[in-house]
Amino acid sequence: MFRLALLSFVSVCGLLAPALACANVEHRFSGFATLGLVANTNEALVFRRDVSQDDGSYDGSIEWKNDSLIGAQWDGRWNHQIETTVQLVAKERFNSGLEESLEWAFVRYRPFDGVDLRLGRMGADIFMLSDYRQVGYAYPWARPPHDFYGLLSIFHIDGVDLAKRIDLNGTTLTLRGFYGNHDQKFPVGVRSEAHSRLDFNAGGLSLIAERDHWKLRYTYADLKINNDATGSLVIGLDSFAPYWPEAAALADMAATYKRHFSYHDFGISYDNNTWWVQAEYSSVHSEIGVVPQSDRAYLSIGRRFDQFSLYALTGRATPRSRQVEVEVPTGLPDPWTAYAAQLAQITEASLNGVRINQSSVGAGVRWDFAAKMALKLQVEEFRIDVNGTNLWLRTDPRVPITTPQQARVTSLTWDILF
Repeated sequence: MFRLALLSFVSVCGLLAPALACANVEHRFSGFATLGLVANTNEALVFRRDVSQDDGSYDGSIEWKNDSLIGAQWDGRWNHQIETTVQLVAKERFNSGLEESLEWAFVRYRPFDGVDLRLGRMGADIFMLSDYRQVGYAYPWARPPHDFYGLLSIFHIDGVDLAKRIDLNGTTLTLRGFYGNHDQKFPVGVRSEAHSRLDFNAGGLSLIAERDHWKLRYTYADLKINNDATGSLVIGLDSFAPYWPEAAALADMAATYKRHFSYHDFGISYDNNTWWVQAEYSSVHSEIGVVPQSDRAYLSIGRRFDQFSLYALTGRATPRSRQVEVEVPTGLPDPWTAYAAQLAQITEASLNGVRINQSSVGAGVRWDFAAKMALKLQVEEFRIDVNGTNLWLRTDPRVPITTPQQARVTSLTWDILF
């Protein structure tokens, strides 16, 4: 899908080039960067910014790669109707080639005022920070709230979207429809080549209302998985179905190919340049075992004092699906009993290992010490359920987590615009 999106972008630019050859093109180059340090006190769990990373801090180690990044953006305005944008971001992630670093590459066409059509690779418009999630200077925290955004490693889709803006007596409404594809690998161990992969199509709608100091947002997305992410597990369970009645139901629960799940997001923010408040809630509805039903939310409040800002934040992520318990069948001849026991263990690990059950409270200070530069210091306390550690990685995958975990995460970041 990436090649199709890139080909579409290049093809559209090629078709437009002759007509725009004599146009007075306006070019704008900009960039952003973050240099970050993070330390996590937990000995058994590795803190990472989001689930696209395979390394991070544990046992008090200080890591710089999790939050550090640099991005560059080019915007070309060809006329009052046509614009192009390309954005590259270099940062720590499981795959860090050119395909993954190319975050945006789209053509924007404005047939008339208030309507925008975009084609190519663009930001996934499904949450409050969609347009600036990687620009640390643009938000108040050291990083987007971990309980909420740690799982949302979807930074772009390859596809198309259409937006309509309406002004109603001082309120601006923006309605956007989008459809595209996202394909990503997720690490399952610390500095390991082992990974899972999800390739899915996403289509949906978002509605944003803005008035004075207020902003409200709602997003709905339906996602269809295109790949057989759990194929070997499903085949193994199906092979035992004639002798193990529960195996067929477990295979159906674990299957991903052509399965759908839906996503709802509600957000609200208030900012009068002195006080600000932001909150967001999302809900996943799913019958896919490896995409469990879940709820996530955060709330943050802050106060500006000239160059300094103080803020507090709290978040929660909880699964709605019950934990899966697999009973090993009895009465099977050797060696099938041992195979079934191993398969049951793998099934439980696959279906329960994706659960996220944690909460956090934190506070921080931001210092805008120079134009387009900010320093942030943030301290958070996390509580992680024994069966809800999916946002973290285990330092030793051979040692299971048997007790609830606590972690103190301290972050220091330097954000820059240029």
